[in-house]
Amino acid sequence: MDAARKPSKRKATAKTAARNKGAKTRPVRILKTRSPLQESNASQTLRDDELDRDHQLELEAAHDRDADLYDFSPVGHLTLDRDGTIVEANLMAGTLLGTNRKALIGQSLARFIAAEDEGIFHRHCQEVLNTSTRQACEVQLRKKAGASHYLYLKSLAVHKGSGRFTHWRTSFLDISDRKRAEQESEAQRAQLEAIIGAAMDAIISVDETQRVIVFNAAAESVFLCPAADAIGQPLERFIPQRFHEAHRNHIQTFAKTKVSTRSAGRLESLVGLRTNGEEFPFEGSVSQVTVGNSRLFTVILRDITERKAAEEALRSSGAFTRTVLNSLSAHVCVLDKDGVILTTNDAWKEFAHINSDRALTGIDVGQNYLEVCRRAIAEGESMAQTTLEGIEAVLAGRAPIFTQEYDCHSPIEERWFLMRVTPLKGAQGAVISHTDISERVRMARALEQHILLLGEKREEMESLAGKLIEAQEQERKRIARELHDDFNQRLAALALELEALERLSIGHSPDLIPRQLAGIRADLGRLSDDLHDLAYKLHPSLIEHVGLEVAMRDHVAEFTKRTGVPVTFTAREVPAALSPAVTTNLYRVMQESLQNVFKHAQASAVTVRLSGSSKGIGVSVRDNGKGFDLENKGARMKGIGLTSMQERARLLGGFLRIHSLPKEGTKVCAWIPSAREDA
Repeated sequence: MDAARKPSKRKATAKTAARNKGAKTRPVRILKTRSPLQESNASQTLRDDELDRDHQLELEAAHDRDADLYDFSPVGHLTLDRDGTIVEANLMAGTLLGTNRKALIGQSLARFIAAEDEGIFHRHCQEVLNTSTRQACEVQLRKKAGASHYLYLKSLAVHKGSGRFTHWRTSFLDISDRKRAEQESEAQRAQLEAIIGAAMDAIISVDETQRVIVFNAAAESVFLCPAADAIGQPLERFIPQRFHEAHRNHIQTFAKTKVSTRSAGRLESLVGLRTNGEEFPFEGSVSQVTVGNSRLFTVILRDITERKAAEEALRSSGAFTRTVLNSLSAHVCVLDKDGVILTTNDAWKEFAHINSDRALTGIDVGQNYLEVCRRAIAEGESMAQTTLEGIEAVLAGRAPIFTQEYDCHSPIEERWFLMRVTPLKGAQGAVISHTDISERVRMARALEQHILLLGEKREEMESLAGKLIEAQEQERKRIARELHDDFNQRLAALALELEALERLSIGHSPDLIPRQLAGIRADLGRLSDDLHDLAYKLHPSLIEHVGLEVAMRDHVAEFTKRTGVPVTFTAREVPAALSPAVTTNLYRVMQESLQNVFKHAQASAVTVRLSGSSKGIGVSVRDNGKGFDLENKGARMKGIGLTSMQERARLLGGFLRIHSLPKEGTKVCAWIPSAREDA
């Protein structure tokens, strides 16, 4: 038997028929006189011969089935000798390694492995040769070795009965999609780490159990703790013991809300704990995001030790130092017990002047801040009521502090501020400061977006991996059912007909046999056509012989005949020479699109256009069916068809566009650029 190719069923059947024909026409000499024992022995011999022939036919049929399953397996299979030279290969092995199956025979598998993974493959070979267990590894192919770039290999050595090693077998799968998803996820993670690492504020993320999972450089500086020592530790390690219960209550309350971000200043006290035992004040905000089934909390905080020291110095001295007030970047004003503004700093005045048409208009020394809030309530300001109640609570001594984040966007930029109201110690009144936290809010939003993006990428990668495995198993089951339920039964029926014909060949009309042979010949023809259709669905070899345009026309005609859906096909300026990768992928996009039309669109007319230019070639499939909502993520993630088409175009440097609206049909367009030198 040829090492690269199993014998076809048709040839095996022809040989079997020839042997049977010879057996039927062999002359039999009839003895005139036989004893009963001789007569019985002769009958037994004939029955044994007949059983041997039936057994031979069954063996050949089983052999043919095994050969087809091996050849059309979606997994690559190789048999190698001790030196790693390929001695047998199936069709998928040639496809994954980017060469003809016959050309693989006699070549070393190592020559297809990328230089950077040669060491991994060499160790894999040694483990296979030195052990009796299955060994697995992942390797990258040379860029021009095959359509895929990464393979998952599983190998096993084969020994004779004496224990002597003879050869080894390996099977492999294309894991390029998984590798690319891992690389994209790693790039997103690196970008996120760069943003967090460059932040001037301390950023700490914790999981649902309040254990630290992110601890940036600024956090290391603030808490005097290396990230390696902080990761995995409970967040309460950085909070003084007396605030642990308040912290837990705050997080539990926050987790129950649907708010994604709030100011951490709503706690009565904001005090952190450095690793040297020193306590320090801070201000910050906390956000929550759900990734998969887990909830993550992120705190962005700033050490305000110096600012607190300045505020304490002002309060203890009992005097307001204009120089100190004006040195603060926050907009600050001081109220008396009735809410009348006693003084403001330069930052307050400058902001009020620049934003003369906004909230701080007219809020200056002598104005009543509480009355300004009441006017804002009357004008419908959504947060004014909360602001008024918070200031009144501080002035009345019912609350030690009030904080509130709000937006104050200008025509040229978006801005956010943190309003803080604290009482004057030793005097009746309060200090109000408005701190620009725009940078911190933008950073928190960017952080949240990156976390969500990472979660989506992980979900897509897990979904794609699961669907690929499921599709592979479904295809295996479908082929097995085709072979067992259809072709196997039809072959068995033909065998029975031949057996009946053999019995009728003696002593019956000679006209009867040709009619039965004609019926058997017709059944064999239909069986051959069905086998050809099955092989064509697995690999459209027509593309290689007549080109993309003719192959598409043929498939469109077959689709219309099979489904009854009318399809119009047009082609324009199709290049004469196209690479196998381009033709195969465009054909598959067209094939998958038509299948989706039949399964989902309920269309009465379909148009397929194939057009080329000097820059590339594209195909579009348009129907007048029911369409669907592209914004519906659930509809797009049901199967792997759309994802598969997008990946086919992307791998060749092209793109896939889908245009669809409910009740307005769907249009799928794929475009691939002209071949590049590194393709």
